[in-house]
Amino acid sequence: MKSKCLISLLLFAAGVSQIILKMPAQSKENTPARKVQDSLRPIQPGCIRIKGFLGKKIDTCIQNRIRAQNIAELIEPFQKRPEVKLWRCEFWGKWFTSATAAYQYTQDTQIKTIIDKAVTGLMATQSPDGYIGTYKDNAHLQGWDVWGRKYTLLGLLAYHDITSDPKSLSAAIRHADFLLSEVGPGKADIVKLGVWNGMAASSILEPVMLLYGKTGQKRYLEFGQYIVDQWSTAGGPALIEKTLENIPVYQMFSGSHDISKEPNYPNEYFAYGQSKAYEMMSCFEGLAELYRFNGNQRYMQTLKMLYENIRENEITIIGSGSDWERWFGGRYRQTQNVREWMETCVTVTWMKFCYQLLRLTGEPKFADEIELTAYNALAGSMKDDGTWWSHYNPLQGIRGPAPKQCYMNQNCCVANGPRGMLLLPKAAVMSDADGPVVNLYFEGSAELSTPAGTNLALIMKTDYPQSDTITITVQPEKPESFSISLRIPAWSKQTSIKINGQSWSGEPVAGTYLKIKRKWKKADTIELKLDFRGRLYVAPNNENYTAIMRGPVVLAADKRLSWIKPEQKLTFQKDQAGYIPLQKVPLEKNMNIWMAFSTSCLDEKTGKIINLVLCDYASAGNTWSEDSRFRLWF
Repeated sequence: MKSKCLISLLLFAAGVSQIILKMPAQSKENTPARKVQDSLRPIQPGCIRIKGFLGKKIDTCIQNRIRAQNIAELIEPFQKRPEVKLWRCEFWGKWFTSATAAYQYTQDTQIKTIIDKAVTGLMATQSPDGYIGTYKDNAHLQGWDVWGRKYTLLGLLAYHDITSDPKSLSAAIRHADFLLSEVGPGKADIVKLGVWNGMAASSILEPVMLLYGKTGQKRYLEFGQYIVDQWSTAGGPALIEKTLENIPVYQMFSGSHDISKEPNYPNEYFAYGQSKAYEMMSCFEGLAELYRFNGNQRYMQTLKMLYENIRENEITIIGSGSDWERWFGGRYRQTQNVREWMETCVTVTWMKFCYQLLRLTGEPKFADEIELTAYNALAGSMKDDGTWWSHYNPLQGIRGPAPKQCYMNQNCCVANGPRGMLLLPKAAVMSDADGPVVNLYFEGSAELSTPAGTNLALIMKTDYPQSDTITITVQPEKPESFSISLRIPAWSKQTSIKINGQSWSGEPVAGTYLKIKRKWKKADTIELKLDFRGRLYVAPNNENYTAIMRGPVVLAADKRLSWIKPEQKLTFQKDQAGYIPLQKVPLEKNMNIWMAFSTSCLDEKTGKIINLVLCDYASAGNTWSEDSRFRLWF
């Protein structure tokens, strides 16, 4: 794209802060051709600014988690290499990929200094043979070793993305080549390595394909194909075959896991089998990258079917899934007293998988999923000050901090949560062949290019999703004909559009993009009004339980506002159209609750109508104590 975010006078007048990009050009030398081009493309890094609720979450996460990280602590295990079975090897890469995304978003030179130090320190630990890891020499390929190498490789490639630094690319090549010297035909079998049916190890497919995209070296494409082919061999996980047979993900791997490799967890956690959610989706992220290069339609069919499989069987009302860290048919168990709901690593990887499909297909349902997860499961799992995350995210009860792991001041979900937050700027506004595509609505701005290469700014004014109206000011450098695509959420059954104050003649359809093509000029406005009537959500497989949603936000009862005893049976009062009337409730600032609404319910035991106050799920339980005990099912 040609836009360099240089519409400074324009946005200065609009009161929007500016970021001037100084990104190095990506060399096209040796870049292999892709057989499949993405339908949607992210805009240039640094050309978007998100304010409001999500913007505050992103900024807080950057300031108090990403910037505050002790880098020496992350690098020390790579220097000492004490590992034989734990996962210290993943922490640097998880944090580093979120830190590079934070730099891309903010263009903050202090963050750049931090990541420079982090990558230099890590590369200093690389052995002459190319290995960068935390495992002892005699324990290579065991436990989580290859899984950790994946994150290291992702980090090195992310650094090269933002700097074009040849040293980081050289380190990545040597790191990958050492793996190729250990694994492959006639060597160790990728699907027999590590834990969880080879899925943890073979998820290294993703960065291997990204490395192929940078270098064009055929050995990486061949190694990627080798990994996928091994899935179908005797003893392999058969991920593609099981998906195409439409086997529910929670039934793909039955039996018990080898508990000796996971000493931190008691046997009861493995009752549901071995369908490890996070690792499985990570493998399919890699399959998406391979598909871009080989165009194998069987792979695309597999990706789509896996999405539908997970969505149908696992994803709950708040946009995530899993018990402990495995698939378990969770969509149909939402009202059960599950001990460890929705690992944050699963939440983030679900968002990333949906983002892959959004890019590939351009279908708005994937943006719907990202939004649902962001406002509920993801936002609800981050501590309000951004310093820590929950490991598990329940649908009722009390939230709590993730435990420290691997004898470090770290946790897999604390390291991974920021990656979900920093995905949002990439997904919020994208572009297709016809023009801008708005996936998320927020207070802020985006700068990009029109299909003809003209600079364009979109300035959004809204407090969505507190209110239902979004005003977008369109600021092209000069008058030009192109399309602006607006996501009409699947839940918005009544949507209205005005352009420059006049009603739009087309009829927006829920669950689609509304593509508005016209000759746009400076200061043109689009006013979008969405359907924010309260919706009754009936629990799948248990119609006795219901919950309330408003726009993309799930509502919940919090002890600070109102409390209903578990045995109390309530019936929500509907209007004639079947929606739940909601009245906004003013809140005291010190309550630390984003939004709250009151609604009427019938207490079935007493026959009385009572007033119930509900708040957004992310705020419910945010004291991480008994003070804000919460529930969303009634």
